[in-house]
Amino acid sequence: MRYCLMNQPAGLALVDRYGKKPPLIVNYASPALRRRQKKISARGELLIRAVKEKPGARVLDMTAGLGIDAFILASYGHEVMMLERSKTVYLLVRDALMRAQQLKDLKPILDRLTLHHWDSTQAFLPAKGFDAALVDPMFEEKKKSALPPGNMQMLQAFLGQGAELQPFLTAAQALGIRRTIVKRPRVDREPAINARRPVYQLTGRSSRLDVFFNPV
Repeated sequence: MRYCLMNQPAGLALVDRYGKKPPLIVNYASPALRRRQKKISARGELLIRAVKEKPGARVLDMTAGLGIDAFILASYGHEVMMLERSKTVYLLVRDALMRAQQLKDLKPILDRLTLHHWDSTQAFLPAKGFDAALVDPMFEEKKKSALPPGNMQMLQAFLGQGAELQPFLTAAQALGIRRTIVKRPRVDREPAINARRPVYQLTGRSSRLDVFFNPV
């Protein structure tokens, strides 16, 4: 088996036994995330602008991944329910949340986060009526990235890239969620044919957010 979970001094790690990349450990107290957290605002964070709600909104992160987007939203003041289909990634994030709970200044943020192991193409009834949903199909990252070296590359190698969007949109609509936000590369190399068009888009330096309204 190429990938395995190992307990290390810094926390639970995803290890590539045949690769050269460092182990993947989720850390919500990393210096980079701390710096970003201090600058959080609706103007500075594309995702917060896309949610378009005052602090206290309920957001469903349908593809939690490493939980960074959820952490940013919770830092702003939103309540975020994270769903992660991969049991391995779920365990990595759960371990990171438990470690971060020990830090007094992060605890109020983490109290606004919940995590579930769930395939979110199936409607998760506890999220019924939430204000917004977030979907990240995990497109291919460019070599230059602000993320910690190797983290996203290893996650993509482990999980694979891309996912069919429509099942997520259908599940969000079934839950009565008004707004679904989809993270995409700034320029799609292979745009989907006959795909549902977003109502509007917000564009950043390397990615964009497609915003869909769901009839509820």
